[in-house]
Order: sequence, then C-alpha cells, then structure tokens
Amino acid sequence: MVFMIFFSFQHSFSQEIKVFDFVISIDEEIVKTLYNSTFVVKHESNIVSTVNVKYHPGNLSLEAKDFANLFSNQDNRVYLKFDYYEYIKGSQEIYNYEIEVGKNWFEQQYVILKIYNLEKKKYRKRLEPLSKDQNYTFDIDTSSGQMMRIRKP
Repeated sequence: MVFMIFFSFQHSFSQEIKVFDFVISIDEEIVKTLYNSTFVVKHESNIVSTVNVKYHPGNLSLEAKDFANLFSNQDNRVYLKFDYYEYIKGSQEIYNYEIEVGKNWFEQQYVILKIYNLEKKKYRKRLEPLSKDQNYTFDIDTSSGQMMRIRKP
C-alpha cells in the first residue's frame, strides 16, 4: 500500500521530456554549455511565450507539454535564444544569439546548428549577418540535408 502511494505520488510529479539529437557549434567549436536557453514564441514582433530548454552536446530537451505548444499556431515563429560565454585572453565575452527554428527541425534524426560570429574577421570576410541587429549567421545540417548561407568569393 505504501509503495502504491509513493509510486502514485512520484508519477504525478514526473514530467514527460522530449529529447532531440541536437549539436550546436559556434565558430567551429562544439558548444558545451548554453546559458539562459529558451524557445521564444513570437507573433509578429510580440512575444507570446517562452519555454526553458536544456542542452548538452548532442541533446536538446524540454517538457513534452511545452513542445506541443511551440508550433500550435501556424502564424507564430519560434526562436532558440541563448547566451554564449567565451573567454579571450583572460577576458569574458558574452554573446546573445536568437535563431529562428522550423518545426521540421524536430522531425529530423539529428540537427547540427553551425553559428558563425561575424565580429571575428575570419567569418566577416566570407558571410553576411542575419540582420543589422544580429552580427552572426548560421548553417544547418540535418539527417535530410543541409542549408548553407551563400559565401562571398
């Protein structure tokens, strides 16, 4: 009887988690930790909701109920938003990224998101930023193909 009560109590507080095979690299280095990682759902320019996301190399996870709501409205856009800390010559730099994700990303066997920081000369010469406010760009590899930005000659 005690076991059944404990099992029922534990089951009521457990959450179903959706896990995706997802790797993020920034400037050709695999990211080991993301900070303040969320999915942000926007309608036009208004934030509709935010969902906490957990990441470690090869794994992106969130609660199943939150995932079900991400793409519930076709007019909404979903963004993966996070901070990335980099240490350069003993100084800490914090970069903020916001990448629009498609529903089809979560239908893939795996996703590799390759972000390029255009503050770095190596990438600035070859790539265009996503916008005036976003001085970075990205490529994506998935189990069904890849999307690469046009490179400058």
